[in-house]
Amino acid sequence: MTSFHRRGRVALPALMAGLLALSVPGVVHAETEGGTVGAFPTPLSDTNWLAPLGDVLTGRAALIARGQDPTWGDTPEIGVRDGTDAVGQSAPDAALQSVGGALVPFRNPGPAFSTNQLITRDFSSAPFQTEPSLAVDPADPDHLVLGTIDYNFPSNSSYVSLDGGESWDGPYHVPYLLNDLGSGGDPVVTFDRGGSTYMTGISIGDDDFTVGPVGVTVEVSSISVAISGDGGYSWPETISSARSRVSTDGLVPDRFGRLRGNLYIGFLDKPWIAVGPSPDDPSKDVLYVTYTDFETEYTVLWLGEVPTTVPVATQSTIRMVRSEDGGKSWSEPVAVSPTVNQSYASGDAGTPGVFGSDRTVQGSQPAVGPDGTLTVAWLDSTDDKSQEGIGEIHINQSKDMGKTFEGDVTASTFNEIAYRPRNAFFRFWGSEFPQLAVGPKGELYIAYSAKPADQPRDDADVWVVTSTDGQLWSRPKRMNSDDTTTIQFFPSIDVAPNGTVSVMWGDMRDDPAETRYHIYMTQSTDGGETWGFNDPALNISAGDTRVTDFASNPNRGFPGGRFIGDYFSLAAANEDTYMVWADTRLGEYGGTNQKIGFARQRAIAGPELFLSPPSGPGGQQVTLQGFGYQPNLNVYIQLGDSTVAVARTDDTGTFTNVFYMPVTSQGAQNLNAVDESGNRASTSYFTEFGFGDIAKQYEDLSKQIADLKAQLAAGSPDASPAP
Repeated sequence: MTSFHRRGRVALPALMAGLLALSVPGVVHAETEGGTVGAFPTPLSDTNWLAPLGDVLTGRAALIARGQDPTWGDTPEIGVRDGTDAVGQSAPDAALQSVGGALVPFRNPGPAFSTNQLITRDFSSAPFQTEPSLAVDPADPDHLVLGTIDYNFPSNSSYVSLDGGESWDGPYHVPYLLNDLGSGGDPVVTFDRGGSTYMTGISIGDDDFTVGPVGVTVEVSSISVAISGDGGYSWPETISSARSRVSTDGLVPDRFGRLRGNLYIGFLDKPWIAVGPSPDDPSKDVLYVTYTDFETEYTVLWLGEVPTTVPVATQSTIRMVRSEDGGKSWSEPVAVSPTVNQSYASGDAGTPGVFGSDRTVQGSQPAVGPDGTLTVAWLDSTDDKSQEGIGEIHINQSKDMGKTFEGDVTASTFNEIAYRPRNAFFRFWGSEFPQLAVGPKGELYIAYSAKPADQPRDDADVWVVTSTDGQLWSRPKRMNSDDTTTIQFFPSIDVAPNGTVSVMWGDMRDDPAETRYHIYMTQSTDGGETWGFNDPALNISAGDTRVTDFASNPNRGFPGGRFIGDYFSLAAANEDTYMVWADTRLGEYGGTNQKIGFARQRAIAGPELFLSPPSGPGGQQVTLQGFGYQPNLNVYIQLGDSTVAVARTDDTGTFTNVFYMPVTSQGAQNLNAVDESGNRASTSYFTEFGFGDIAKQYEDLSKQIADLKAQLAAGSPDASPAP
């Protein structure tokens, strides 16, 4: 398992810490889900600087802020349950995780989609991948690149397919910034027209400052952009497009020489990247990255000779940076949204706080139209607090590469969803962040989850709003066609070059326990006027359709079921629609396990087996060859319910294994070979001589012996019986 070691922790002398514990027993910490915040002083030695942001951060950063990330910190025990290892697994569970794929029963294929592939692989005891981002090469629709948070490593990972997702190469490390501590997740992938691939994410580092006698280290973040020139196989350059700051300018000495005033601790979160033509020169591409800039204000107080802090408020702003040279250099950040406040307290010790404000902006996405117009969408929680009451989706547009913006427009107003649904433990607030796509004529589409007004028991449905100009927006249209009150979450939307719009999401409608989810999708070919899934060749016409061939239970994925990411991903081409999601099917039959699943509309050929010889007696030595499996995975060879041999695939997904057929009854025997991702193929071996033959020979021999005894007894009455 990977752990991260911070440099330069708080240098509070042990004596001062002891004096603080003895002399200030009344210091109280106000606990929230996000950590310790409130109007009570916190010793600098105890301060979790990300705690005030625990409810509004995304990706791994939110788990780090809450102390719930299983591989972050000086000690691997963060978030551990009694009797389990560092990722919350008991030893038997950990031993089972590699054979989960062999136990997955027959899959129920979606009516119009390929067999699902599990892309990601494991290299540690933390078999968790999440937050997949998928991009299609505009020059080759069979060239796909996946980016994902990968708990096997301290960095994010990429996987590459050159055959439209039938097979995948990887993982390949996408490094965080040199001298930083690790990745904070939020990977997003895109291609430019010149063949380069880009992945943005969060790189977490640290910064040092002093308050009086105390040296303090705080977490800061960069919005990193990694660049690949070989289609996602290697990432030799990672560049910071923006970095958060720590400001002590608000501290001034009092008459005793003690610093008083305010600290400002910044953290950048939720990046997204887009590429499109320059409005000045359509032959050139411009890269845009948007993100949320959080800046938390702390008031510094003194308890005797020991400085403490009180968090007062956090300001949040959506900002944008751009690159005109392929990601090598970046502009100064530009504010796209207004700066809003979320207050924690009314101040202390005469220091005024922020009153009457509890508002956050978060979850931005950029998109570039064919004429180079940049559109940025984001969530505004409004002043009734994030994850409660009314939320709004805003957009802002620029026609000069983000140098100036025209002013924000409200695209939709809706009922906000909660931090997590009432039937699950995973964070799904990110479902209401706008998923923005632009069509070939510059038309705009935004997908998001929200509470339906007509179903108070329904925690979330998926909706889409559309616009032809970014100024006037349609009324929301519901994408999921079910009549249940189960949740739909993590929508993703994209537009193919031919104008077909596709939307996918997670959906719990098929599970009576409202725990497991499938992936569903729908499409529009008329600019969002009507939606549904139609396939005349298969005689399918429905409002939406299921994609996955096996359901996922989030409680069997990430430890505690708390994190399946903040988004899934759909990428559309004229030839096909590609989808990736967090998939937990292997956790149903082994230890907790979370992979990235993949499906497309074109069929994917299943693996095949060749057995030689195909018949013979029980105990015969046979050679089994497998083709079309996932590369570098264990394969379990099963006769009936018993595993009789184990093989491993090579880089091409092929294996050869020589073993002895067990002795069975005479006749055809079903032989299965299943890899760790659940891919399965079958063949048969005809047992020409088995248990039945042995039993018959034994019976015949016994009869011959009995007959011989009878003959001996009949021919010589005085003869003694044969022994």
